Amino acid sequence: MKFGAREFIFIVLLLAMPVATWWFVFKPRNHQIRQAKIEIYRKQTKLKQLETATKRLDDLGREIDKLVDAVKLFEEKLPAQREVEVILKQVWELAGKQNLTPKSVRTDKPIMSQQFAELPIKMQIIGDFDSFYSFMLELEKLSRITRVPKMKLVKTKDDDGQMRAELVLSIFFELKQPEPTTSTASAR
Repeated sequence: MKFGAREFIFIVLLLAMPVATWWFVFKPRNHQIRQAKIEIYRKQTKLKQLETATKRLDDLGREIDKLVDAVKLFEEKLPAQREVEVILKQVWELAGKQNLTPKSVRTDKPIMSQQFAELPIKMQIIGDFDSFYSFMLELEKLSRITRVPKMKLVKTKDDDGQMRAELVLSIFFELKQPEPTTSTASAR
């Protein structure tokens, strides 16, 4: 067998074919496969996150229902603005029931919010400490939302257990919502 230029070119072309195939076909394809695997991994991660979020969604729905019920409960405990006088009367009667003497009761300017308001009431009560304690326990049992942000107890000069309490009692009430106006137009 004679080995000439023609055979040499044939062998070079024969060896160049797999190299060219690797370079132009397999190398780009391998790159595409790597990119696809990376994308699959990203999507699987997002799917796992979505799956855990979906599991919590049922719990979230139950939590929302609980919170809606809690809001309804608090709204029921908020009196309307016109009922504030009734609550003041209840507080006054509680003090009288416990043999306490309310010396002064003053309302301050209401603190407004979007849906409710807080009416601070400054009170000065004189009486027995045990009676005052019972008064505070009864005040806590009221069906409306109240709080005592400030309280000052001072023992009177008499040594018979008498004291003077200066406190701020905050009553929360619901702001009166404006009634929607409806217009009726008649077509004739």
